[in-house]
Amino acid sequence: MTQAPMPNAQRGPLRRFVAARLDRTSYLGLHLTLGLLALVLALWAFGALLGEILENQGLVRWDQATSARIHEAMTPGLTRAALLLTNVASPEGMIVLGLCAMLLLWRKHRLLAHTWIAAAIGGEILNAVVKSAVHRTRPTYGAGYLHLSSYSFPSGHAMAATIGFGMLAYVLHQLRPRPAVIVAAYTGALLLVAMVCATRVYLGVHYPSDVLGGFLAGAAWLAVCVTGAGIASHRRATPTTPTT
Repeated sequence: MTQAPMPNAQRGPLRRFVAARLDRTSYLGLHLTLGLLALVLALWAFGALLGEILENQGLVRWDQATSARIHEAMTPGLTRAALLLTNVASPEGMIVLGLCAMLLLWRKHRLLAHTWIAAAIGGEILNAVVKSAVHRTRPTYGAGYLHLSSYSFPSGHAMAATIGFGMLAYVLHQLRPRPAVIVAAYTGALLLVAMVCATRVYLGVHYPSDVLGGFLAGAAWLAVCVTGAGIASHRRATPTTPTT
């Protein structure tokens, strides 16, 4: 027995809805869909990771064992390099990056500048709130290199790097929307984030799950900011119909 086809009256609205969500010509189409998808995936992964940290002692033991093995393999040369590279995502480093962005964007690209400010400040607030809520202590190995008093999860450096370098890639994408520039920008951002995350684990100031959590939290907040900026830009570019 074959099922009767769906009437056009019922099938039409669904098709229009799906087509609108996948429309490449409208920011409220495919771009908004991808932004929301990135946000949902990052939040889901972050929630799953946090649940494992709070409830699964196996992950905690793996974190501790991995940190111990890395500490045993440390060398003076690698430690000096890690101490230098980790400062790329320090508060001072992110402030310098942000100020340079403001100087370049403020006059002609005010929306991008505002988005960068919101991403940076909001990310710092979000990181502080989550750290206070989770209350995870740091590994002890890093005390000889860096003296830090804040909690461990999520990594502030990993989160700041994800937001800062992610915003840099997004700005380059918007100002130079050529395939080679886009690929280079996002690839470079990912490599810089990975480098910062690796230094935090190597120096013993974070567990591996801390930097993963920082990356996921930063990606989620970055998705919110970038998607919001796209919606605002779309509304500015759309002419309004005067009312009579």
